[in-house]
Amino acid sequence: MVRNRLATSRREGRVEFLGEQDGPAERELKAMLEVELKRFSSVQRAYLARVGFAPDAEISIALSIAPSAANRKEIVEVVHRTFSSLFETAAHLDILFPDEQQEIDLQRVCRSFL
Repeated sequence: MVRNRLATSRREGRVEFLGEQDGPAERELKAMLEVELKRFSSVQRAYLARVGFAPDAEISIALSIAPSAANRKEIVEVVHRTFSSLFETAAHLDILFPDEQQEIDLQRVCRSFL
């Protein structure tokens, strides 16, 4: 069942990758996303990590998809639908398309599940 939640877009000045997000629920999400993301030939790697966006911001969970894809909107819709089928309405997942340097930083603390 997909719940009605809106996907919103925003830009962040800085992203700090803190570590991999993993647990039973996250492994289930990763398995489902692996199937869905393989449909997009442009997507080669995906990471589920804890991130910080600003010094005072709460830690968030983000799915980072690399390399940056031309069909971002469709990918975001698929991820949103998959995430919504597993987690309660109050939960959210940030989706990032990291640049090359950000992915290098991400790889230091997290492994790709795709």
